[in-house]
Amino acid sequence: MPVVSAAMPDDTQAIELWPCGYAAQCRVQNCKARATTIARGVDSGGRPTTQYELCDPHAEQLATREQRRGRQIILRP
Repeated sequence: MPVVSAAMPDDTQAIELWPCGYAAQCRVQNCKARATTIARGVDSGGRPTTQYELCDPHAEQLATREQRRGRQIILRP
């Protein structure tokens, strides 16, 4: 499985995981899966810093990596 290489900016405090409500392909290079999750980085003021559409396996991989870096993971309905 390709590794999620999307780097979150340094000022990102948390990662919000939202269900993807529109048709999109996973943003990981060479992944042909349908995106099911939107991973959005937010800064200390709650402002979005970046956003990626990801399939479930890549969203889990990103959440695990960012949690190890000390960032909070927030699951949104």
